[in-house]
Amino acid sequence: MATPVFAGQADRAGHYYLRGVMETGSELMLHADGRFQWYLVYGALDLFAEGDWREADGAVILTARKSKDVPQPGFETLVLTVKDRALIPPDARGAYTRPSDESD
Repeated sequence: MATPVFAGQADRAGHYYLRGVMETGSELMLHADGRFQWYLVYGALDLFAEGDWREADGAVILTARKSKDVPQPGFETLVLTVKDRALIPPDARGAYTRPSDESD
């Protein structure tokens, strides 16, 4: 079941790409209905997750759940700090940002 949409959550929804981390590819899709899809590729390591997201206390909180497509999510919970329009991972390396054509 998807998390209900809270005020402003639809504005945060969109397609994000991890920038600023060499040799790593990662994308995050925040759907306006409270669902997310995520992947991270680093060398031979491929991680995937999907589940629900919400925004609270200056962070976007991703809560993964097992599914048919992702039986072993790459994380249980991931907290991304909101800084302006970017989402900063816990290790503060790089940032998830939206392409300029989706940012407004």
